[in-house]
Amino acid sequence: MHAILVSTGTDGDVWPFVALGTTLRARGHRVTLAVNEHYQPLAAGLGLDFRPLVFNHEIHGFLADPDMWHPYRSGLAGARFGARLIPRQYALLAELAADRDAVFISNPGVLPARLVQEKLGRPLATLLLQPGLIPSVDAPPEMPGGLTLPRWAPRWAGRLYWRLINAAGDVLVGRALNRARAGLGLRPVRGIFGWWLSPQRVIALFPDWYAAPQPDWPPQLRLAGFALSDGSRGEGLSAEVLEFCRAGPAPIVFTLGTGMMHASRFFRAAVAACRALGARGLLLTKYDRLVPGPLPASIRHCAYAPFRQLLPHCAAVVHHGGVGTVATALATGTPQLILPLAWDQPDNAARVKRLGAGDWLGPRQRSGPHLARALARLMTPVVRERCRALAGRFGDADGFARAADLVEEMVSATHK
Repeated sequence: MHAILVSTGTDGDVWPFVALGTTLRARGHRVTLAVNEHYQPLAAGLGLDFRPLVFNHEIHGFLADPDMWHPYRSGLAGARFGARLIPRQYALLAELAADRDAVFISNPGVLPARLVQEKLGRPLATLLLQPGLIPSVDAPPEMPGGLTLPRWAPRWAGRLYWRLINAAGDVLVGRALNRARAGLGLRPVRGIFGWWLSPQRVIALFPDWYAAPQPDWPPQLRLAGFALSDGSRGEGLSAEVLEFCRAGPAPIVFTLGTGMMHASRFFRAAVAACRALGARGLLLTKYDRLVPGPLPASIRHCAYAPFRQLLPHCAAVVHHGGVGTVATALATGTPQLILPLAWDQPDNAARVKRLGAGDWLGPRQRSGPHLARALARLMTPVVRERCRALAGRFGDADGFARAADLVEEMVSATHK
């Protein structure tokens, strides 16, 4: 089997594909990683073949656009970015599909992978990192900007709601998709958010206690459980960060994700919150210009730290609600304060709160005093005990091993 793993976005969108690739390679399969150009050295170091799906200047422009982090405008900005790449990305994936044993494992947002499945008949598994992308009337996900379908809504209203969501998707990206389909001799599609999931296999990288399967979920969906990855870098905590964590009371970690370039106000609020609490803090961002200065001795800046090694040393983590950070905080028993911005983040925030592992704040509640009050409510023995109990649910299960099993099962079924 030649497994071709396809994704784009920030580290949290790409690292799970890298880790799944290493799992499949360890089983003797050939693996090609088709992701952002930035990850080529990582792929080479892991022995994975590589093709750039998005170039560095393109992803930088994508992340630099403030609209990408807006609850309403993010969908338009993301669609605009992805639509213009469809022809080029299809050509690349079609070239890789020339191998008769090619199998694709793709992020649902990379639409050309579905085109390759339809046009060239290659097996495709959609790798779904978060439940917030599953259209459901029975358990509707929390949507950005408060556009969530109320759980009390009648079923007819729910069906109308999802038709309207799909209609918006058809307007935003469906035209570009259907132009590409016409050029390939394929009929136009409608309802893009149903079509973009592979009809063969959808592999969900979360457990049932995080998102219980619903009667109206796609029947081809299988849960693999949380799969934790720091990008397969094999790095531990730096001596400097470890020394800081051990030099006093456990610090609070503040981050808005690896791709956030517009977080100056957030880090100023983080410093103010630490001062109000008398707490120590660690500010995580690779963009030095976002960090206020000078920092007091009780607060440090770090460009990168692997969360699985860092969070056990920390009192809490304040973050944007990316599912990778959510899962790692749950696994390490770390209380979470989530400041959702867009995409699936509001849904992850709501799930963490329902689990009793943290809380979230809206856009108008993110000043230093707001953060301090919310953190004070979370850093209590009751919340810590709940977080430890949830961490115990992870056990020894390996989500990447289960996902690899599901890929291999899909391939076996297609060859019967």
